Amino acid sequence: MSPHEPEEPAAHSLSSPVAASVTKTAGSRQLITPGAPTGAPVPRILLVAILVVMAVLAWWEAPQQWALDFLDATLGQAFSAFAIAKGLNATISVLQSSTIDLQVFQVSPGEALDPANDMIERFSWVMFAATGSLALQKLLLGISGSVIIKAFASGACLLAALGLLTGSRQSGEGLHPRHRWWQVAILRVALWGIALRFAVLSVALASGAAGQAFLDDSRDTQMAQLSVTQQQLAEVADQQVGGAQEERSWWQQFKGSMEGWVGGPITSVTQGFDAMTDKVIDLTMLFITQTVLFPLGFLWAGLRLLRGLGRLR
Repeated sequence: MSPHEPEEPAAHSLSSPVAASVTKTAGSRQLITPGAPTGAPVPRILLVAILVVMAVLAWWEAPQQWALDFLDATLGQAFSAFAIAKGLNATISVLQSSTIDLQVFQVSPGEALDPANDMIERFSWVMFAATGSLALQKLLLGISGSVIIKAFASGACLLAALGLLTGSRQSGEGLHPRHRWWQVAILRVALWGIALRFAVLSVALASGAAGQAFLDDSRDTQMAQLSVTQQQLAEVADQQVGGAQEERSWWQQFKGSMEGWVGGPITSVTQGFDAMTDKVIDLTMLFITQTVLFPLGFLWAGLRLLRGLGRLR
């Protein structure tokens, strides 16, 4: 070989099956691994498939009805708990206002229920807020299921899918990515359409399913026990306040009234005040979880998922 002749490049080093070649395209270096297709379109195709599925699901009525059933059932439970709370509040207020007139002095046995009355009153506020939250979710669900929202979400998804397919062909022809800004714009519009159509729907479905799986049994038990307590207090109020007292001496009136109060259900309710407190606190946490924590948590998870879809390339 002559010293002036240029050396031939080692062909075997370029033909190695494990080597990677670096090529310049549009002023930047791109790593190409032999055996893998250049510009694999799997994420783009996946995103297109998701958009088409969302466009079809936007018109599916069954999930809308399931979500309404979940909300109606939970709303009915919240109304029942609110009614029990207001009944307890009214009964305890009657017992607190009742007095035993002994001609010399008066005794108010119902004052022992002051802490219970305050707690029940606050529980009724919580239940009113829970019913308001459920009513708002039901209103938003109706709006998200309107024909206008359905048409907007479906059309935006189909347009975004078409734009992604068009952009894939143009990318193969060498079009610079910054010339495809309109594809990013319609994809964002499609994601907004998906959020408007499916955010409240998915939150209602997930919250209802989670409530049935984890909360319903405990909630029904606590409400049944509180209902029994409310009935016991109502019976005591009827006996001590509703009936007319016959004319008796002050000692006979005092003795009979004290026997009625001490021997009646009010004593067991007062002694078991800690148990009633536990039931009210448990119900409060159950309804807060069902109507506030679950919806906010599932809404956050859904928005994070949409942001992840928007980052696919």
